[in-house]
Amino acid sequence: MGYPIQTQVFSVFLGTQEGIHSVALPAIYSSSGSRNLWIDKLGRAKKILGYSKQNSSAVTTNTGASATRLRALRAYRKTESDGTFTRQLLGLFDDGTNECELWYSTNDGAAWTFIADFGSGSVGAIPDFAQVDNTLFFADGVVAPRAWNGSSLSTAGASGKSPTITASVNTASGQLNGSYTWKMVSVDAAEARSAGSVTSNVIQLQDEKANLSWTADSDTDITGYELYRTTGTGANYYFVTFIDGRTTTSYTDNASDLDILEHRLLQEHGDAPASGSYYCEPHKQRLWWGRTNANPRRVFWSDPGLPDQVGANNYLDFTDQSSVGDIVTGMVGDFEGMLVVFQERSIWTVSGTGQIVSDIMDWVRTKSNAVVGAVSQRSIVKVPAGAVYTDSSGNQVTTPRVMLAYFTPLGDIRIFDGNNDTIISTPVKETLKTALYAQRAKVHATHDIENGHIMFFWAGPTTSGDDAEPNQAVVWNYRWGVWYVWPDMPMSGGLELSLGRLVCVARYADVGVHHD
Repeated sequence: MGYPIQTQVFSVFLGTQEGIHSVALPAIYSSSGSRNLWIDKLGRAKKILGYSKQNSSAVTTNTGASATRLRALRAYRKTESDGTFTRQLLGLFDDGTNECELWYSTNDGAAWTFIADFGSGSVGAIPDFAQVDNTLFFADGVVAPRAWNGSSLSTAGASGKSPTITASVNTASGQLNGSYTWKMVSVDAAEARSAGSVTSNVIQLQDEKANLSWTADSDTDITGYELYRTTGTGANYYFVTFIDGRTTTSYTDNASDLDILEHRLLQEHGDAPASGSYYCEPHKQRLWWGRTNANPRRVFWSDPGLPDQVGANNYLDFTDQSSVGDIVTGMVGDFEGMLVVFQERSIWTVSGTGQIVSDIMDWVRTKSNAVVGAVSQRSIVKVPAGAVYTDSSGNQVTTPRVMLAYFTPLGDIRIFDGNNDTIISTPVKETLKTALYAQRAKVHATHDIENGHIMFFWAGPTTSGDDAEPNQAVVWNYRWGVWYVWPDMPMSGGLELSLGRLVCVARYADVGVHHD
């Protein structure tokens, strides 16, 4: 006897007004009225079983034992020289007053070890992380960027910098015309280069030479120095000459601009990322550092393979007549070969290879046709090709390639294909109206790859009046193109660990593992 088969076809799970649905939702709610459900690979609607608490007691601050909130989580993996690796979970906790602390766990949040306190200035700040090789970089828009190697935290930036040059005008007739600065790179007997020096002072020359002086490098392994200089009208540093001997401390520069343009470009600037950087994102073998309070639409690129060495002149500014007053809110690297830079009201792309052409880096910034940008870095998620969504007319559409889903300042969720944006959240637009714009920086999304859905969390009003933290969520199941509402979800962040373990963070300092 054959098994009876029942087929259920649904195109919109909640409906435009969230009261029209083709599945009898009340019938699949749990007995307590929970709407925390999901649809499995076979199209069966199931309720979420909940979260298993990992830590036996909430984390309190290291110095004052104050109650904390967990602002963000980040997974870290270190590969050892013998091929083995260790995993850690990093969490940023703050007490809402004067302590903001970074901790790490080696057992998925069951126990925590204190790393550092960033102080009152970082309270409430949302951090960004990026890992390059075995180093995890941290930025929060307040402190100088940090670097974590699995056991110690340091300020990002090169150590062992080369000697700083002091420049002065030599009035003898020469070949230099314009405004110039210099950098120096110490070189040892094995031809290993040190980090570049601090940039020299600026001097203006007209058919003159330049006198340069410095203090000898204290490292006795150094055998000489590579001298680099800008052209009279440029910002890039080109090799001028090699100065033999560690104890040599002066040089007269009279190399013409045309001659040095054919030489090597400096790739060891030695300059640290800007203090107070908000974002860090890998792209094209570089680490890109985005936005400071002084330059809210500026993004800097690092030297290739040197993520914490950033030339002071190596930046793009995403400003046009319509973006004045806007701010960078996030970045995504290696998307269709481009860096995607989100502002609140626009989206930009950066193409190119990082090569110098006619004294100009070949990065090309382009403003896309997107109507609006994203509210936060953590609200942007890469969506695999073949994802299904419902358009504003109620039709199901399948994405032809990888796209970016993100939460917008207009209170909707969109996907971006590299040039255009499309609203996909029409079925839950009434629920999304509760999002508080003032708390937009705390909006975040978590991609549950195993179950094929993305959860978007935001802060909305509650009966208790505590509207400052994320407490509402909607879920987009991109396998089926349907949405479900997860109300009363006090989650401040989350990530998926190995073996499909989804770690979500409760409002206070408790970590939980998600179970279906």
